Formats: sequence, structure tokens, C-alpha cells
Amino acid sequence: MTRRSLSLQLASLTLTMLMVIVTSSPLMTSTLNEQSLILPTEGRQDTLDVDCSGYSFEDLFEYDFALFELEILDDWATGDMFANAWVNGSNSAIVRDNLDGLFEGLPGGDNDWISTDERDAVRSIGPKCIADMETRLGMREGIPHSGGVDWNDFEFFEDGIALDEVNLVPDGHPDARTCTNFGAEQSCKEVPTSTTDDLEISLFVGDGENNNVRWDQLPNSGSSNFTLAMNITNMSDAALVVTFPVLQGLRMYDFRVTDNSPESGLNCDYINEPSFMYLPDGSLQVNQLVNFDRTQWDLECAMFMDFTTQVPETNDVPVWSSTAPANGTRIATSGTGTTVFTAAEIGNAWASDDDGWSLDCVFDEEGWSVSTNVLGDFLVAQPATSSVSVATCTIVDPLGATDENDSRTWTFGTLFTATGTVDDDGENARLTITSTGLVSEFIIAPRALQDGQLGGVGDPVTVSSSSPAVVAVSLTTIRPGSFTITGVAQATNMIDFTVDMDLNLAKPNSPPVISVAVNFDGENATWDDNQQKFEMYGLVNDPDLEAVSMSLTICGAEYQGFVINGINWNVEVSTAICMANGLTDYDVVITATDDSGASAQITVEIQDPMSNDVPLPSNPIDSEDDSSLPFPSFLATLAMLGAALVLRRKSEE
Repeated sequence: MTRRSLSLQLASLTLTMLMVIVTSSPLMTSTLNEQSLILPTEGRQDTLDVDCSGYSFEDLFEYDFALFELEILDDWATGDMFANAWVNGSNSAIVRDNLDGLFEGLPGGDNDWISTDERDAVRSIGPKCIADMETRLGMREGIPHSGGVDWNDFEFFEDGIALDEVNLVPDGHPDARTCTNFGAEQSCKEVPTSTTDDLEISLFVGDGENNNVRWDQLPNSGSSNFTLAMNITNMSDAALVVTFPVLQGLRMYDFRVTDNSPESGLNCDYINEPSFMYLPDGSLQVNQLVNFDRTQWDLECAMFMDFTTQVPETNDVPVWSSTAPANGTRIATSGTGTTVFTAAEIGNAWASDDDGWSLDCVFDEEGWSVSTNVLGDFLVAQPATSSVSVATCTIVDPLGATDENDSRTWTFGTLFTATGTVDDDGENARLTITSTGLVSEFIIAPRALQDGQLGGVGDPVTVSSSSPAVVAVSLTTIRPGSFTITGVAQATNMIDFTVDMDLNLAKPNSPPVISVAVNFDGENATWDDNQQKFEMYGLVNDPDLEAVSMSLTICGAEYQGFVINGINWNVEVSTAICMANGLTDYDVVITATDDSGASAQITVEIQDPMSNDVPLPSNPIDSEDDSSLPFPSFLATLAMLGAALVLRRKSEE
């Protein structure tokens, strides 16, 4: 079997967002180790006019994270698959370029622009394409297996497949244009494939259908031992959630990962065991995280999960560990809604059991509940009708074993409320934090957060239940625009609480500051020997530390040939346009614009080199300040300006 065929198996499912696969391409092949997962394929082309059997999702789609949720239906022969992939920043530009490349040879295709027409074409052929691919999932009843047997493969059901995308062609993008190719729809819009706006692609069950995945029904419908197998080769960062029908005593009792033992010595031993829990209706849900380095092309990995309904000969009850919260511990929430109150790596160490365990909490107020997400983090849901509730929590294993006499009592509740403003100069945000009284006092050091970038570090503040606290949050390194507040709140007898607040705050934008240097003759420009062009130097600085672009106008024409290096700029300007129109007024208007669109202008007087009447140097006209620098030398000018900017930045810090 080819390596590409293997990479197809969960990739398609995973990737069924594969609106992406429209044409065919040469296949790369490699021989699989005998222990690798063998999930054979069957062609399903019939009358289809596309062939995607030679592709995997990873061939064309660079996602940052993907979630795949498979619900096995009661007939043990069909399933409901939901898949969602998040693609951010530079990866989204790769995806747009790959999609555009699929339409090579067609009007508007492979032209470095992705259009709404191309998007609609992908939506149209997507289900046919996905139905021809493989899910990379298989099940088999009987004794545990790790490959080399006849697997009962899952297959996509075309009529049940629906696809959608978010932001593939962003609405209102500044670079959007009307499609220019022949035959384009009248409403067609396109954006450059280099666009880095985040996007999503989703697969789900279509309207009027109840499944989009099918396989041969298990002979015993899951009531006897069976193995679920997955090929995870080349799956970068993803989570798989499988929910089984309610079946008395169903549990996972073994897990293993195999690989093809490549000469490089790489292996798949780093893949952790899945976690599992029982939903309120009694159904078993298994969560598996996969993180694969896609550059390891000689490595092939497969996972196997063994399930049974047999009752073990002995079953010990789960026990609390020394790291579990003690009785009376406070657990903070963000208020109404769902809050992560502890991460998986911390919460999973609170108890132990050979068969795994889950947290079962009974609250004294209605509407509260505890659960885990696909990453294994522990969450608490809080109703709008209550701000605090006491919970009695026990630990339960998959077979229901628990020690009712060994419970823990914890108090969950909203820790604080907050409001905020931003200073007019944009240097700080001011937060007013009001404690709700869950604890007598707590310490917090909030920071601004924007697209993964943290603002400046501030001093911790103590918030008591007696009065609100006001704290300044530095906006250093935060760009103009919206930002959120993050931090960790700590208190005695309380689990550390990670703060994540959106207070609808935005940093204002300040325009750049432009300076022009004078030469040794005290002039703003230096002419060449032919007196047909001149050169100018200066400094430009953006108070918000954003990138700056520059342009100028001369004799009514615009010129953008600036060279910017840090805070220094220089430009060489031809006067050809002036001579062509018989003009001798060479004064220029320089404009500097930051990434957020704020701009500043200065008008600079340029002396006519042919004039014998050479006036004393004068300052250029600045719309805000007097920015010309009539100093004795150009080098001295740059040195003094650089020093001034450094001193200004230090004073701001």
C-alpha cells in the first residue's frame, strides 16, 4: 500500500474539509512495515467527475488545529462526523494559494488571487471529493490487533456530507477587487492568496440526512471485544472525540501505538494515552490528542484502542492524590457561562485508578455542573441565577466504582467583576476590580494581551472584599486596536485562577513623527552633479512602535521610493516630472503612515539648484511641529535625533 494511501485514512476525515482536492497529481509512494495499519481502499467513483483518491488533507491544507468529533450511532454501522479546522496567519495564505493552484488552466485559476467563484466551486465538488477519500479509521471485533488483518474500514457517505468555510474570501478586505477573468459571476470578488486573515473549514451532516460515515455493522454491535484503529501519520495538531452508543459496562482497557521503525530511529512513543469519560446518558466518550511533526516523512504511526464490556475480576475504587484540593477549597469562576478551573495536566493528577476516573460533583444550587473538554481540561458551568455554590465531589471509575465516604467539598463562585478605561495617551489601561467576597482578599497582576503579544509587566495589586482596587495596566508593545486582559489571581485556600477578560478596550493610535536632516550646506536636499535629482535623509518614529511606510509628492506626482532602516530614512527624487511640465518649484510633501492607518505630513522646501538667490536655510513647514534640523552636519543631526528618541523611549518606559 502506498504511503499516500495511508496518509489518507484519517486525513480525509480530519480533513474532510477537503474542499481542497479538485485535481489529481503524481503520488509519492513508500513501502509500509508489516506492523503498520493496513486499511484497504475501494474506489467509489461511479459517475463522479472528480478523483481525490490520491490525496490526503495534509498535502494541501496547513491547519493550526483541527477537531474531529465522531458519534457512532445506535446501529453500530453509521456515524455522524463533524470536523473543523482552524487556519491562522501565514498558514491561511498557504491554504489560499494551494486552493487557487487547483484551478490551474481554468479562467481565474492559479493567478495568485482566490475568488468567490473558486470558493463556490470547491463547495460544490467537495462532497464528491471526500466520498472518494478514506477516513483512516477502522474497527474489528475479536482479540486485539495492531495491523496486518482485515479491518472494517469507515467510509464517507457522499449524500450525507455538507461542507462550509468561514473567511476564505474575507468580506470587506482592503485588497479585494472585482474578478477580472472571463466568465466570472457578476458578483465575483477576489483577494490575493497572500491574505493572512484567519479562516475555518468545516464538515458536518447535510440537511435531511442522519449520517455521513458508514461501515459494516459489527456482528455483536460492540457487546464483545473490539479494537478501534487510526492511522495518524502526518496529522500535525488535532483532537479526535469518539462517542459510543450507551452499552452497559463498555470501557477501554488497552492502548498502544505502533510505527514502521524507520532508519532515522524516530518513533511514535511520545503519543499519550487517550482520556475518556461517561456522559450523563451513560455513553462512553474517548478523547485523543495527536501532535505529529509533518517534516518526519519517513515516520508512519498508527494507534489502537481496545474496548470490552467484560467486568474485570477485581476493580479497586479510585483514590485521591496528595495534590487534590482539600475540603473547603475555593474555586474561582469568571461568572455566568463556562470556565476552565484547572488544566488537564494538573487536574488529572488529583486522583488515580487503573481504569481511569472522572469527577462527579453535586451542587447545592441548580444549574451548576462540572465537565471536561476535548483537551482534558476541567470546566465548571455557572447559571445566571447564582454567583456561588458549594459542591460535594467524588471520583468515579468507568465501572462506577467510587468511595462515597471519601468526598471533597469545594466552593465554586465568581471571584470579581471589573471595568476598564484607556488613558488618552494610550500608555496605560485603568482597571477597577471589585471583589465578590468569594475570598477575603486575593493578589493579581493583570496584563494586556493582543494576538498572543503581552503588554508590559505591572506590579501585583491586592484586592480585598472591603473596597475596589484600581490598577494601571501597561500597554507597552500593544498595537493600536482592541485587546483583552489576562493574568493569574492567587489567594490562600484557592486554586490559582487564570484571568481572561474582554472589557471592550482599545488602544488609540498615534501618528508617526517625521524629521528631515540638513546637509553640510544647511539645505534640506543634496543635488547630484546633473542637477536632475536630489537626495534627502531623516528620521521617522511611530510612538506605537508600528511599521511605517512613506511617500512624497513633487510637482503634483506621488513617489514612494523611500528606503527605511529602523528609524532612519532616505530617498532619491528625480525632477523629470517637474521639467516635463516646466516647473521649478521642487518643494515636497512627505507623508508617513503606520500600519493602523494614522499618518503625518510635513512640507519641505527644496532650493532650486539653478537659482543664484540662495536664501538662508529655513525650517520645513510641519503640520504639527517644526521638524527641520538646521545643524552644522548631517551626521551630527542623525546622532542628536537618535539620542533624543532613545531618551524619549526610556522616559516612557
